[in-house]
Amino acid sequence: MSKTLKTLVAAAALAAVGIASATPIVGIANLSLGQVIVTNGSIDWNNDPTNIDPPSNGATTTYGEFNVINLRTGSFLSVPQLTVGTIRDMANPTILPLDTGNAFPMGVATNVSKFLTISTKPNWIFDANFLFPGLGASPFVLTQVGNGVSVTMTMLGTACDDLNFSGTCDAGDDITKWSGIFTAQYTQTSIAAMAATILGGGALDNNSWSGTIEATRLPEPASLALVGLAIAGLGFASRRRAAK
Repeated sequence: MSKTLKTLVAAAALAAVGIASATPIVGIANLSLGQVIVTNGSIDWNNDPTNIDPPSNGATTTYGEFNVINLRTGSFLSVPQLTVGTIRDMANPTILPLDTGNAFPMGVATNVSKFLTISTKPNWIFDANFLFPGLGASPFVLTQVGNGVSVTMTMLGTACDDLNFSGTCDAGDDITKWSGIFTAQYTQTSIAAMAATILGGGALDNNSWSGTIEATRLPEPASLALVGLAIAGLGFASRRRAAK
């Protein structure tokens, strides 16, 4: 093996050690979101069943609450069950252009800072980057389940443990990606009835929602390049030996 190839293999090994020794946010957590109000263009993640009014339009950002419950894996094992977190309310800027504080565009890349927070992990940052389109101008996918309808919303984002206290996920942090699926079950109704309510400007019944978030590791491009280059070099060296 040449000196250059040995250097590449050593660099790849060091990169692999760096990956293994990092402490990214990874794993799965289930969330209980309490009572949620859904109207055409807004989601009020309230946790109070007596609060039946959606947030007023304006520049103020508002939040609801959730509890971390049941299944927890990976990094989330360090989060005690029933830990309280916050989730940012959402508004479709096309339908509610004045609700700038909660504006969350659908179907386009964006960055909604600190969409989720967890009280026992004040340095953990969960930014939201993409909200999948659903029915019409809403992010909801409706599925008929017997005499009821399952409503699902899916989004993607990035997360980090902000160890350098910058307030954002930056180059000094180990950034991972997360996906979130938020669901509710509405009984004694149909997709047609739900669609008519959502698209007609009405509000769905105040209902209890749940969510599952899963964070996974992002590969480091530089490290992957080194590993790939070393593997290619080893393959080339093997072919040379075989040819002799």
